[in-house]
Amino acid sequence: MFWGPVKDRDEQTPMSVRFRLVALICGLLAIFASSGVVLGYLIERNQTEQTLLREQYRRFEIIQALQEAVAQYRHFGGQLSEAILVNDTAKESEFLQARQMARKGVDAQLLRLGSFDSKSREVIVAALDTVENDSQQGLQMLVAGKQAEAVPFVNEVQRRFSLVETTLAEVSTREHALTESVFQEARARAALAIRLAAAIIVAAVLAGVFLVLMVVRSIVRPLRITTEAIRQVNAGQLEIDLPPVSADEFGEVALALRQFRDGAEKLRRLAYQDPLTGLGNRASLERSLESSLELRRSRELPVVLLYFDLDQFRLVNDRFGYKAGDQYLCEAANRLRRFIPPDSELFRYGGDKFIALILPDGDEPSDEGRLRRSADTILRGLSEPYLLGSRLLNMSVSIGIAVPPEDGETAESLIGSAEAAGYAAKTSGRNNARFAGGMLSGQLRRQMVLAGDIRRALEQKEFELFYQPIVDVRLRCVAGAEALVRWRHPERGLLFPDAFVPAAEEAGLIVAIGERCLWAAHTQLRRWRTQGLDLRVAVNLSGRQMQDAKVLQPLAQLWREDAAAAAMMDLELTESVLFEPSDSTRHTLDEIKRLGYRIGMDDFGTGYSSFSFLRWLPLDKIKIDRQFVEDMAGSRQSAAIISAMIALAGRLDLEVVAEGVETPQQMNLLLNQGCTLQQGFLFSPALPAEEFERWVAAYTAGRQPHVFGDEAGPFSSR
Repeated sequence: MFWGPVKDRDEQTPMSVRFRLVALICGLLAIFASSGVVLGYLIERNQTEQTLLREQYRRFEIIQALQEAVAQYRHFGGQLSEAILVNDTAKESEFLQARQMARKGVDAQLLRLGSFDSKSREVIVAALDTVENDSQQGLQMLVAGKQAEAVPFVNEVQRRFSLVETTLAEVSTREHALTESVFQEARARAALAIRLAAAIIVAAVLAGVFLVLMVVRSIVRPLRITTEAIRQVNAGQLEIDLPPVSADEFGEVALALRQFRDGAEKLRRLAYQDPLTGLGNRASLERSLESSLELRRSRELPVVLLYFDLDQFRLVNDRFGYKAGDQYLCEAANRLRRFIPPDSELFRYGGDKFIALILPDGDEPSDEGRLRRSADTILRGLSEPYLLGSRLLNMSVSIGIAVPPEDGETAESLIGSAEAAGYAAKTSGRNNARFAGGMLSGQLRRQMVLAGDIRRALEQKEFELFYQPIVDVRLRCVAGAEALVRWRHPERGLLFPDAFVPAAEEAGLIVAIGERCLWAAHTQLRRWRTQGLDLRVAVNLSGRQMQDAKVLQPLAQLWREDAAAAAMMDLELTESVLFEPSDSTRHTLDEIKRLGYRIGMDDFGTGYSSFSFLRWLPLDKIKIDRQFVEDMAGSRQSAAIISAMIALAGRLDLEVVAEGVETPQQMNLLLNQGCTLQQGFLFSPALPAEEFERWVAAYTAGRQPHVFGDEAGPFSSR
């Protein structure tokens, strides 16, 4: 694949990108630091000027306060003189006190004035002291009636007050001039500071820009090339321009891109291709189908979807292991490629399901007869036996056919219709083809709804165990029970396994139900042990639980929880689970035995190799299937088979239980042949735990109830 030319390595760059960035940051910090020092100095100068201005404001305040204090002193002095002249003693005392207070205010302000103008303070103090003496002498002359002699003193008082006012006016004028000078200097320095700050900022910006340009210029170009290469990779382009390999970090990125480029095609294949079969995967199918449907709408081209669901593939996985299952899938994919129409594209939809997209020329493929003939060809081609190692397996497939627009206008709806048709073909006997339709889609939806109800039932704990007694008819005592699962549906009432187990298996929920049964049986055994009721309880294991030894973890946890209760549990497996057993199955059974559980085989005798199982499986008991028990009264062959089973089990030290005992005749025939452990309707159907306890008490007391109902294993319809 062409990925674009690989350019030669650039000359060695003296500085790495990291070093250049550090140098840039240090340079900018130095510029900002120097600018900060200058600006700090300007700020400090501005604060000094503000302090000077505040001082000038304080002086104006002192001058004004002193002027007001002198005016009050002069006013109260005049009021005191009038009171003395009219000989008003009360007023005289009042105004004398007021004048003294005013003089104290004048002295306080003079003290503040002396902090910045001591000379003017001395002039004002001397003038006011003279005013005191002259005022007293003038008043004495006026009281004595010597007006002419009092005039010089009065004039002197007026002159002294004028001197005070003149002095204060001069002080105010000087301070105004000083303030104006400070303002002028402040404005001049502010203008200088603005120009200097502007110059510093401009210089810093220019220096920073220059420094940034120098560094960025050495980074941006390789960064742009690298970014463009990454964008091309993300866009899924096949031809990309790789950046040059240099001695800096961009060179490392370039090398990483080259490594990424080498794996890009592999990732692309993984995204749209199934790694096992080499077919397109679900994402590839949806992309191709959307494109085909768009072409059909624009050009009216026919489109057909064939949905293939391999029959009983899960059994192949369970019995022979995943590697054999993978070989089986690859063989199925090869056969489908060979037998589907030549104008088709095959995809692996998931698991054991494949989909073929047919895009023919003309209208022939939408003809039902032609499609059915194509489906028959595929069915015949896949039905040829397949040699897996030393085993010869039969292969078959269920086919669903969907054609737009009747079965859907979108990729999702069309695939759903084909899937519903494939499900209908599988449930109607397998190894056949069905056309899609609204009814089939409805069946699939009902199955999905049922699967959702099962999930909800697991969360709400709606599954419970019923117990069918296993009786020792020789000793006339209850030897144990078989735990049978029931679903107490909130709307549909009590449901038996055949109403929900197939949907649970299809939805992959059977393992959760089986584990719930194990825990429920274990809890019930613990409760019965506390009540003094020592009974063994048999619990069936499904094939999915045995797969990959998934059952070992909960079994080990149950044993740790209460080993005594776990030891009373018998784990039963059907022959269908153990058919053509693999080494992994044997290993799982050995581990179950090592934990301390007993293992039994349910429905013994119904398979083709039951006796061979006894040779290698670590079994503790077998259960004779009900069909032999039903026929033994009228069939010598069934009676002989049962007799042989019981004899063989006795020689192998295996416990034997006969199920499906419905009549006293069957009970007696089995007892005469040596089978003492029996279960069936003759004794009791499956009962809830509390009713089972009452039945055990009644049977033990000699009042045997013969109740006819149903019996079932937890994963069967019984």
